[in-house]
Amino acid sequence: MVTIVNRNDHMEIRDLQIFLSVAKHLNYTRAAEEVNLSQPSVSIRMRELERDLGSKLFEQLGKKVALTEAGQLLVPFATRVIAVISDARQAIAELQGMERGLLRIGASTTPGMYLIPRTLANFKRHYPKIEVHLAVKDTRQIEDGVIRNEFDFGFVGGHLAGDDVDVLPWMTDRLVLVVPSNHHLARKKSVKIADLRKEMFILREAGSATRAAVAHHLKKADLEVETVMEMENPESVKKAVQSGLGIAFISRFAVETELKAKSLVAVHVEGLDIHRELKIVYRKDKHLGRAAQTFIDIARKSGHPDFAR
Repeated sequence: MVTIVNRNDHMEIRDLQIFLSVAKHLNYTRAAEEVNLSQPSVSIRMRELERDLGSKLFEQLGKKVALTEAGQLLVPFATRVIAVISDARQAIAELQGMERGLLRIGASTTPGMYLIPRTLANFKRHYPKIEVHLAVKDTRQIEDGVIRNEFDFGFVGGHLAGDDVDVLPWMTDRLVLVVPSNHHLARKKSVKIADLRKEMFILREAGSATRAAVAHHLKKADLEVETVMEMENPESVKKAVQSGLGIAFISRFAVETELKAKSLVAVHVEGLDIHRELKIVYRKDKHLGRAAQTFIDIARKSGHPDFAR
């Protein structure tokens, strides 16, 4: 009797995880750091995977690494395999109830800094043995992470991705114009859009849902503003405004403390109501276990009483 061994049978889940990391970073050193292996080990594992599949997955273009056509084809399949394994582990863990398990949550900057910590504290009070990993990045990075199954679900300030994700409504976020307490606009009950044309503005970075919402509403109002600087998180924006470097539109959630302390002043702009819908996103083929569904339920039920609607 002759036994035929197919080399493809030797493919390991770990190899697919390493492959996805290299595919994401297109850099063996960064991938090695992410998967906790040495760079030579990552290179060896990828050569073995290529040998098992009978196709080159990466090619060297000068000093850069690029995916081949076969590599591009493998990415969605590898992502689905890793997602199914993760879902299976979570489902088995939940046979013991809510006594163990892991949640990988992504959140864009405003939800991650000002809203999710409260939900997380509430969740951990009831389910202390569920391990929770929270990553705070911009909306685009969170949605990309959800699609790549780096997060079980994400909280975002906008929806940028295509048909790969399902979206649940969460709450409404109002963006307000804030100025320093000694600014000339701080003394006015309200200002006209035209009053803002000569002001210097501080904006969030490209990829931020806050910036996208502001740009959309300013364009509708036919208002072009002069940008003095861009910053990557609301805390930096607030500090810059307080220092007198400019004025900014920012989430009301982000400035509650400063408005109460009167270190910043919110100025009403006539005819300009900037708001955005905060959303919960997850892969369409993702199995949301009991822990994930419970966390989402807590988040949706604990919407901010003053500003959510």
